[in-house]
Amino acid sequence: MAPKGGNAKKEAGRANKAENKTKKNAAAEAEKEEHKEADKWQDGAKVNKAKEEKEEKRRAELARKAEIARLLAEEEASAPSKVKSAPKAGAKKVAAKPVKPAGPGAIAAGGGLGAISTSEKDKGGKPEEPEAFAATGLDNALDLLEVVTAKMDKASVGTQAAGIERHPERRYKAAFEVYKERELPNVRAEHPGLRLKQYQELLHKQFQKSADNPFNQVTIAYDATKEDKVDALKKKNAVVEERLRERS
Repeated sequence: MAPKGGNAKKEAGRANKAENKTKKNAAAEAEKEEHKEADKWQDGAKVNKAKEEKEEKRRAELARKAEIARLLAEEEASAPSKVKSAPKAGAKKVAAKPVKPAGPGAIAAGGGLGAISTSEKDKGGKPEEPEAFAATGLDNALDLLEVVTAKMDKASVGTQAAGIERHPERRYKAAFEVYKERELPNVRAEHPGLRLKQYQELLHKQFQKSADNPFNQVTIAYDATKEDKVDALKKKNAVVEERLRERS
């Protein structure tokens, strides 16, 4: 018969072993959760960085086009006018039409959407007034510049049309995460005291009507033809024109 002291030592050893195993498992689980949280934040940072880089490239391209158009407008304005040949006998004199500069930079040069294509007289025989637009803020100015570019530079229509969203569902989750991160402080300030889940539900409801929601932006089918893309671009530009048109 084994002495009682030996059994006590064995029991104590088993208890210590079980306790160490429990601590080890708890530490491993905590480390696993920490890695998950770190990966989540890293993925979110990648999404934000990719979106910022894409937006930066888009704005840089628009700024480049605007600068080229401005330089062309200045060059045309400073160029000497061509010498016209003397009119033939009996030829009628035709009043010269005022010409406004055209191109992506025409807004700053006195042209713009009002100089695109207007008939000299409307149906009542009165001269038509050029359309006027007002774009306040960088985003509105960029939207208007895209519309002007599409009307002035026909070669850019295909490029713009090709960039219309085909798969909004692929960007929905990432766009919503960016929206939540940006708007959560505002919602907390407007509705203090709510739980995090309630804030998320409120943000989700607001996002359904937000312009940042890919489903609220102009989209086309994945198998859309070139004509479908151009039509979608025209509809998008028409919405921008209507939104930024000055009301008399």
